[in-house]
Amino acid sequence: MERSNGLSTAEVAERLGITQVSVRQLVESGQLTVVGRVGRSILLDRSSVERLSAAGTRRGRAWTAKTAWAALALLSGQNPTWISSSEKSRLKSRLRHLDAAAVCILARHKDRTSRYRATRDALDHLSHYLIASGATAMRDESTAETFGMTGGSGIAEGYVMAGDAKPLADSLGLVEDPSGNAIIHEVELEEPFAEGRVPVAAIAVDLMGSLATRERSAGQRVIEELLHV
Repeated sequence: MERSNGLSTAEVAERLGITQVSVRQLVESGQLTVVGRVGRSILLDRSSVERLSAAGTRRGRAWTAKTAWAALALLSGQNPTWISSSEKSRLKSRLRHLDAAAVCILARHKDRTSRYRATRDALDHLSHYLIASGATAMRDESTAETFGMTGGSGIAEGYVMAGDAKPLADSLGLVEDPSGNAIIHEVELEEPFAEGRVPVAAIAVDLMGSLATRERSAGQRVIEELLHV
């Protein structure tokens, strides 16, 4: 792989204002993507660095997937039946003291995200298998109105159950690409999607992971609004 295709840990550390040890921890947690090696040194995907730079690298233990989805359900006005009443009460109390950036970072373990490059035809077919999120969710008029956005074309983003991403990608001829136009989120929990759609707070968090300023800002605004309802 060409050196220009990735950033060294030293370059990433300088860009994010953290140590190289912290960079390696972000790699281990899946927040930064390795795209190659030069000798014993790893090279990191530029887009994953940019996304993390936009979201921030605030320290602290992330929520488990179960808790993350409970928090996002609560913010979306739903009842997370998969946690106890006492857990729900504590989570509500904690949410009152968070901002959008903190929610986004704490919820980072809500899913396993894979990115692929897809042809237009493959994108159209993929959309039928996903519970739409991010920009793709804007195809729904009420969701688009909530976020003040339109569009969703040229990209496919959404959720499937754990273990479904690779078989789906293989069947559609998708190619792994950290900057790809097909984003598949795999989840273990079915309950948050009982209504057949992604909770609005999760859509907002996914938008906050976008490299597009408008999408990121829309996601942040909606989370802030939901936190102060």
